[in-house]
Amino acid sequence: MACTVCATNVQIDDSNTKAGWAKQLGVDESSIRRHLKHAARVTNTDEQRDSTEESSDGTRAVTAIRDRPVTLEDARAWISSTGDNPDDYTLSIRAIAYGVDQFSNRMSATPKRKRETAADESPVVFQSILDDVRGFTYIPQPIAYDNTSAIIMPADLQVGKVDWNGSTRDTVAQALNSFHEFAAYVKESRPQEIHIVDAGDPIENVFNTSSQLGTNDLDLPHQIATASHIFLEGIKLLAPLAPVVGFKAIPSNHGAFRVGPKSPGGDAHADFGIVIAEMLRSSLTLNRAAFGHVTVQTPEPYQESLYFETSGSAIGVVHGHQAGGPDKLGTWWQGQSHGNMPVAKARILLAGHWHSLRVYQSGDGRWVIIGPASDRGSSWFTNLKGEQSKSGMLAFTTADNSWSDLRIL
Repeated sequence: MACTVCATNVQIDDSNTKAGWAKQLGVDESSIRRHLKHAARVTNTDEQRDSTEESSDGTRAVTAIRDRPVTLEDARAWISSTGDNPDDYTLSIRAIAYGVDQFSNRMSATPKRKRETAADESPVVFQSILDDVRGFTYIPQPIAYDNTSAIIMPADLQVGKVDWNGSTRDTVAQALNSFHEFAAYVKESRPQEIHIVDAGDPIENVFNTSSQLGTNDLDLPHQIATASHIFLEGIKLLAPLAPVVGFKAIPSNHGAFRVGPKSPGGDAHADFGIVIAEMLRSSLTLNRAAFGHVTVQTPEPYQESLYFETSGSAIGVVHGHQAGGPDKLGTWWQGQSHGNMPVAKARILLAGHWHSLRVYQSGDGRWVIIGPASDRGSSWFTNLKGEQSKSGMLAFTTADNSWSDLRIL
């Protein structure tokens, strides 16, 4: 039977309801419905190859061969082409690639209905739920990040050390708390990049002084394992919070591999802090979906410092034991610039070793920032000088060689 609506040569679209079109053309609404189904079957040669099916409960499905995966918008257009409202259906899609630029796409539509009783449960409904789960596509909303970088600097954890402010257990608790406070901060500030800068001495070691074997509460292997755990927990906590995340590590005096008290056992990279960084690098490759955007950086072979750029800031990192005192670190930096060493181009130099916060300018307005320690204090120094400093991790925000929001966490 000829289609009475086709004979009018009027294009039926969403600008009117089916009832409205019927009244306008002088036909009944069923004619409009038949026309829409007829038009959906003949508008595209690809669609003539589609395989359709419909269940008694109104659930529909179509298998379509296309040169691309279908989208939820395609599924909505498919339902609209039949004269129905896509909002009245739960839609799902699934695409399987085969051959070259060929996809077998399945679109399904289940009518939305209010569940009256438990008797409504049926294998058909359950299958549609499975289809919804398997075909679900999450489209995240765009997130605006601030064009800044957030830096946290764990320095001088000296895991294994026992002093008047506690033991390794206290060091671990404080370090993890520092990472959590930093995470809360970056959730609010939304920096483009996050960098964890291990400024050295992650472990106490056993051969820096003759007393360490008697005063430590962890042997060397377990110091390394505990420090690795702390840093990995920090990375796991911060990785979801920015599109770029970095971990930096440099050699240090407590991190150095030694064969006896103050007796080096290798070059600058014979260092347990560097080993921990390499262990972290390997661990992160086990889950690229979660940590594919996380990088690990250590100095070039035989070097004790490193350089990186972030949000327009040029940053250098060194432990600090290379200088004769915290105020001499600027002088050491000048020599590194003359020797064209890694930190020569830096405008901000980060260091640890001296266990107290110190910030000053050097040369042509460059910044030296020395972070506090996360260890349990140094009673020998306090007994000698009568001074002690706040323990924790230094954190700040940087962009274009400036810094702000400096804090100890």
